[in-house]
Amino acid sequence: MSVAELLRTVPFAHGADLSIVHSEPGHAVVRIPHVPGNLNHVGTIHAAALVLVGETAGGLALLSHPSLSPYLLLAKGLAIRYRRPAPAGCNAHARVTDEEVEQAVAAVEAAGKVDLPLRIEVRSDEGELLAELTVDYHLRKRNQ
Repeated sequence: MSVAELLRTVPFAHGADLSIVHSEPGHAVVRIPHVPGNLNHVGTIHAAALVLVGETAGGLALLSHPSLSPYLLLAKGLAIRYRRPAPAGCNAHARVTDEEVEQAVAAVEAAGKVDLPLRIEVRSDEGELLAELTVDYHLRKRNQ
């Protein structure tokens, strides 16, 4: 999925100037820059902006997996643990395994829907862990 396709799919992501660093089926890295619109009152990246970049990376990792393309994907729930402030731009890393995808597809085919929890890390350019998210993505058949 290209940046343009991502922004058409999720227009909310456009305002944060997100960029896709890496994308392959089941794996995505999305960057959020340290720019005024993404900052809080102390000059670090706003907590909500960290949620945005993390959830976007998770969605992209899932949307890019060809086995999941027939299904509708929505974030159903989210938990985040902030580890350190983000004083500069940072990257959200999300990966779903083929085994997780196979299990989710089997569940959707059997029950029509499934919740798929995905762990996402937000890291500094130096690799320091800034935040950890677990997003519960809801998958269902598109015709429901």
